[in-house]
Amino acid sequence: MMATMAKRLPIVGAALGGLMALSIVASGCGGVGGMFDMDEMHDQMHGVGSRAPQTPVVADASRVTVEIRNYDFFPRELTVTAGTAVTWTNRDSVPHDATAESDGWGTGILDQGESGTITFDSSGTYSYVCTIHPNMKATLTIVEETL
Repeated sequence: MMATMAKRLPIVGAALGGLMALSIVASGCGGVGGMFDMDEMHDQMHGVGSRAPQTPVVADASRVTVEIRNYDFFPRELTVTAGTAVTWTNRDSVPHDATAESDGWGTGILDQGESGTITFDSSGTYSYVCTIHPNMKATLTIVEETL
């Protein structure tokens, strides 16, 4: 029995050494300054976009598109004139929607590549979310005068 254990000891030791080496390499990849951020990867897996700052967009067009990608709305803050048709297009591989938090409008569920369009005739500021991924939030402002 001792002879068998003695034969297995180098194999077990090599396996443990390999696991320790992998652990050290993996710990160097994540976190601040690593190859990728484990917190960001976790957020992406659970439907939380990067939430990196975006520049608000003011558009003077009769049709405007909001892209849904990377679990976020682009632009996240949009201002258009009344009568503008706003189209939300899903560029992610998972379903999303754009639904007003309190005003009753929504695109319905959009699968990858699908779009939903709503024309806004009245001025106001509308906060909206993806009901599937409620951390995805944006604001649409409709103004009466031409921008």
